[in-house]
Amino acid sequence: MHAATPSPTAPSTATEGWRFLRKFLRDPQQIASIWPSSRHLARWMVDGITVSPGDAILELGPGTGPFTTAIDALLRGTQGVQYLGIERDPEFVELLRRKHPQRELVLADAGDLGVELALRPWLRPVAVISGLPLVSMPIPTVDRLLDAVLHALPTGGHFRTFSYLHTVVNPASWRLRRTLAERFGELRVTGPVLRNLPPALVFAARKTKA
Repeated sequence: MHAATPSPTAPSTATEGWRFLRKFLRDPQQIASIWPSSRHLARWMVDGITVSPGDAILELGPGTGPFTTAIDALLRGTQGVQYLGIERDPEFVELLRRKHPQRELVLADAGDLGVELALRPWLRPVAVISGLPLVSMPIPTVDRLLDAVLHALPTGGHFRTFSYLHTVVNPASWRLRRTLAERFGELRVTGPVLRNLPPALVFAARKTKA
């Protein structure tokens, strides 16, 4: 068994950052930040997750891949752990496939998580890492997504997402906290991660209910 330990990961290039900014300006509801998440936030997102051979990690909305790089570090040295990334932006998918050719990435909406897992019944997810802006997404969409995540995870499985520090006064942020705690059974809010633009909090939920 291998536990995640914070370790340095390569930062996003300036080119990737500008690509991210362009997409934010085009669709700020789906790209909720002006710049990719930092390697520091990425380390917090996977910290404490353990994996064993035969397990799988899912990533929703990997974007330019900062969390994917942290997942690579988590899986290093452990054989037989699978990965599935679901990204709906074709430009990001192309970039991710170049950066992480050993990982399976599909061009799809995260809302199709159940469909993608049904096509891969051999996957045994133990953790779902989300880079999606859940606080700014419609409530029914978030609820459907969390239903699919809960269905996919075993008891003890992890769900990680994050919220920017400035949204702490947003009622949607508090609703997300309550929803995660109620549905999963356990929620830890860690941070703030100040070395991120903007600073962020990590929502670490663990499924304690069968």
